[in-house]
Amino acid sequence: MADKLKLKHGVTNSAEIPSASSVVFPRKLDSRVRVDVPRPKKSRSRKDKEDEEEILVIKGIELDRNKFVKFDVFINDEDDSVSRPDNTEFAGSFVNVPQKRSDGKRKSTVLRIAITELLEDLDADDDDSVIVTLVPRAGTDDVTIGGIEIQFAS
Repeated sequence: MADKLKLKHGVTNSAEIPSASSVVFPRKLDSRVRVDVPRPKKSRSRKDKEDEEEILVIKGIELDRNKFVKFDVFINDEDDSVSRPDNTEFAGSFVNVPQKRSDGKRKSTVLRIAITELLEDLDADDDDSVIVTLVPRAGTDDVTIGGIEIQFAS
């Protein structure tokens, strides 16, 4: 579904972005994945932000432990009608360094990225959701993503 978005020079209309609940997970990361991820809390006070960090969680990352894998994570404000490189924030990267181990070739892991300050930079603190984009960079043809959500950690 997300791979059918019409991308032209890195520009996508956010109205075409599917919600996290409508994207079927687990999903192969053989192309760019864009989802609208709901935020459990919004408009948090300064004290709330100091007490709890908002965390983007990409769970159930299944991959071959003996293979180099890299993908980048970007976040957009839900209010931007058009997503472009100049209104997108880089949140982080997932990298797997090959490990020659004989105890099994596949592994499952989780990527957690703190996004409280990033959401402030985007002026997205009052938004109900954010647009998350996973961009494959290397070795992702056999990688599966189990889901994407936002949690809080103290």
